[in-house]
Amino acid sequence: MTTPKDKIPLYIANDLEELNKRAEDNPSLQKAKLSTCSQITHIIDATWAEAKKAEATNDEERAYILYMRLFACFTALKQAKDVANNQNSVKSYQKGALIWLEKAGQLSESLKLRYDEKNAVSREEERKKQAEIDEEKSLEKSIRPKLLYKYLNERKKNILLIDMRLKNDYDQSHMRTPACIHIPADIMNGKGWTSWGVESALTDEGTVTKFKQRANYDYIVLFDEDTYEKDLKPNHCLQGLKQAIFAFDRDTKLKHEPLILDGGYVDWMTFYPGESTAPLIPKITTGGLRSFEVSYPDDIIQSEEVPSDAATAAQPEAAAISPAVVPQIDRTRKPINNQKPEQDEISIKPVEEEEQQQPIVITKELPEIPDRSTKTIPFTGPSTVVNQELPSTPIIPDIPPRPSPVLPHINTTPEVPKLPKPIDNNQENIPPINPVLFSVPSRETLSIYRPFNRTVPVNDTNNQYQKKFDAVTGRKIILDTKNNRYIPNLPENEPTKSAVPTLPTINRDIKPILTEQTRRQIAYDYRAITDNLQINPRTGLKNLGNSCYMNSIIQSLSFNYLLTNYFISGDFNKDVNTKNKFGSGGVVVKEWFKLLYLLCCQQYSCLIPQPFKYTVGSLQRAYLGTQQQDAHEFLVFLLDTLHEDLNQTTRPRIEELKPENYKTDRQLAEATKHAFHLHNKSIIIDLFYGLFKSTTICLSCTYNSIRFEAFVIISVPIPPLRQCSLDDCLDLFREFEHLRGEDRYECSHCKRLSEKKRRLDIWELPKIFIVHFKRFRLQQAHYIKNETLIRYPTSNIDFSRWSQTPSPSKYSLVSVVNHFGSMNSGHYTSYCNDGKQWYYCDDQSIRSADTRELEHNVNAYLLFYSSIPQQQLRLPSIPN
Repeated sequence: MTTPKDKIPLYIANDLEELNKRAEDNPSLQKAKLSTCSQITHIIDATWAEAKKAEATNDEERAYILYMRLFACFTALKQAKDVANNQNSVKSYQKGALIWLEKAGQLSESLKLRYDEKNAVSREEERKKQAEIDEEKSLEKSIRPKLLYKYLNERKKNILLIDMRLKNDYDQSHMRTPACIHIPADIMNGKGWTSWGVESALTDEGTVTKFKQRANYDYIVLFDEDTYEKDLKPNHCLQGLKQAIFAFDRDTKLKHEPLILDGGYVDWMTFYPGESTAPLIPKITTGGLRSFEVSYPDDIIQSEEVPSDAATAAQPEAAAISPAVVPQIDRTRKPINNQKPEQDEISIKPVEEEEQQQPIVITKELPEIPDRSTKTIPFTGPSTVVNQELPSTPIIPDIPPRPSPVLPHINTTPEVPKLPKPIDNNQENIPPINPVLFSVPSRETLSIYRPFNRTVPVNDTNNQYQKKFDAVTGRKIILDTKNNRYIPNLPENEPTKSAVPTLPTINRDIKPILTEQTRRQIAYDYRAITDNLQINPRTGLKNLGNSCYMNSIIQSLSFNYLLTNYFISGDFNKDVNTKNKFGSGGVVVKEWFKLLYLLCCQQYSCLIPQPFKYTVGSLQRAYLGTQQQDAHEFLVFLLDTLHEDLNQTTRPRIEELKPENYKTDRQLAEATKHAFHLHNKSIIIDLFYGLFKSTTICLSCTYNSIRFEAFVIISVPIPPLRQCSLDDCLDLFREFEHLRGEDRYECSHCKRLSEKKRRLDIWELPKIFIVHFKRFRLQQAHYIKNETLIRYPTSNIDFSRWSQTPSPSKYSLVSVVNHFGSMNSGHYTSYCNDGKQWYYCDDQSIRSADTRELEHNVNAYLLFYSSIPQQQLRLPSIPN
């Protein structure tokens, strides 16, 4: 069997249209049209021999051209001037003509796939080249560590790095590259900064040579310990040297204004600890907090002083959270691979004790941890306290003014009750994440899984029960692996449990308090950036490495204002269920609240959603790395997680519904809904869940089986047309599908393993109706994308035709998720409507959009329709 590697690379044309023109443009073909039958048959025999030879050598383009020419020659043969006397010649080539046409058709399909793949790669290369050009144009005053690393190692830019830390710090650890020189901040001894003064003060010959040749470098990058360019003051050493060699030096003209490495050596070491001469030893003291450079709104004023015991001050959640303690780590030793420490003990003083004591620390061998003040967002499991009161949004201590660069930095850790198992960065291309520096009881991390393809254990103590997502309904279902059957609910594991169900511990009187401290802390966590030149009030999301699938879903859900108001008003807090074994213990909904607040407060232009990504990644590691994921699957996962964190039911035992016990379909539907709501009650269910009617007919005994099931997203097929409508897709969705071969199962009526036909109908629509287009199909071990243009309405839509329960109001389009590219190399964006204006959200870039863009959108992947009245779709109100 011929594989793609065996085929000769494409070299004649860029697409089938161009290849067909090449097939028609041939002098021999034109000559054949004016020739006699004997001359044409001679051309056919010679061309057929060449076509077989091209096919044997796997030259698909040439073989296709020759087979197309053969068929054209046969047409000319039938029209030759002496054809009346040569009918035998025509008959002898009729069978051959069918073979030529069939082979040309097969080659056409193969070539189309190869051209599409080649053109997709070319477009991606062009996009990357343009992105590189735009990236270089954006370099004005600063550069990030990742981009600097790329310039040094991938693009081979000629860069001079100038390290301005003090000599002791530089000798202890510095960048391991010959492009880096050391010019300490105190080299001028209090004198003014001049280029000739710096040259005179330098003593190392190599440093002097490179400094004198600074005009030959593409870029000059300055950095110190951890300074950001936007925080530079006029008297800062970085600013002084920059002005000296760029603004005031008329003899040496640089190619580009010197750049400041944002975050300095500390941020560089966080991402690339191996690119240094030695580990960076953190500077730790016993009190205070390290400040972080972040753009705050103008109405937020930083406090000038914070008490040293601010981290342990009395807070509403003090009874549930213990203070963090920084261990002393011996960084001169490295851990032995696959060796676990025998002890992992750190004494942490409980919050209940009023008197603060110095903890007893047992030093152990640990891997090198960068000195970072970035707050991690750990996963906290459900609380073990039976009657624990749900805390309000954590009130974080104020952040003091940034200390002078020469002062020691303090690295404190957030107060958290539990951490997930550390991630092995060698398994996936995951950006380094700052771990918290104290030990906690180990917790097994859930294995990576694709929601629609694999099952994972419900919990860590029992592998018998697995959970997965149903691709049709988008719901989570439970598989009993021991008995090989699906079950509606988990059985009780402990026989001694009381028969009376225990209500979840919920405090309905507490709402989050968005104090100045919490607002600033949330902005701190998400690196919120304010741009005074921002055109619109919307907030973008930074791409964290193929995280566009997550960004597009976050933006689309945030524009569903009834749901968003429920969170940012604090109403969600009374419904958080920390006891649900299917949820995250409330961690995800609390992080979702913080993210929505920053998106809707209209004070920031861009966020870096690393805390939220790390939170969901702690639950499913597939979302922690930088691999591209499917936006549809992530949406199902996120809605299910939010629901389980807010689920207010006790999951009572219910009997299996038997359709024969109900006289009408409506009675069975209502019974199914009632049973479903006994186990599922949240705002997610109220807004996003509808009801399917499943009809299955046995082809052996014609028995008609009817059942109902809840769904959250409808996945519709696409007709094989160049252009279609949403109506066409919904009509195709309702057609019967045949269950043959391995899909057969035993009929409950005739007890035969028989073929069946099945169809799904929408019985009841949800308030927010999400449509997913099945654009990808598997063909010959490759996923092929359907690029059909699908026309979809945007307002005043009546879906009653497809629902057996009429909706009381009509629907309007709220948001659209788009997918560009292929399965392996793609990009997600979204269109979102706030009720007055459409916006196009492309990661951190957001612009106004016109409805005409939606009319010609060939990349639509997910549609969000809402039937909620317009008066309820107001802009979210941010509480004070």
